[in-house]
Amino acid sequence: VIPSLAGQDLYSFYCATSHGGDARGNGPVASALKTPPPDLTRLARRHGGSFPRARVVQFIAGGGTTLRGAHGSNEMPVWGPIFRALDPSDERLALIRIENVVQYLESIQAK
Repeated sequence: VIPSLAGQDLYSFYCATSHGGDARGNGPVASALKTPPPDLTRLARRHGGSFPRARVVQFIAGGGTTLRGAHGSNEMPVWGPIFRALDPSDERLALIRIENVVQYLESIQAK
């Protein structure tokens, strides 16, 4: 657990091992995964130039019907329940963590 709620810090602590420090899908465990992690800097490009905020929130928070492959499987945890477990008495902190990670991902989109 890290004390920071900053999106970049949360990404670095929870996501970079799979997606890489630069978010391009090249983290140290990426080669060991059955489903390669995607390049998270190209989410907007893959969605017609618009960052798919709601979809990214859904992926991080708990999956839903849009999940395929890594997220939600044994390989890639869904972070919503994990973030909720960090502070079970304050649901707002889980939502803040998710929102901050999503804002960070939106800020690093390739132009």
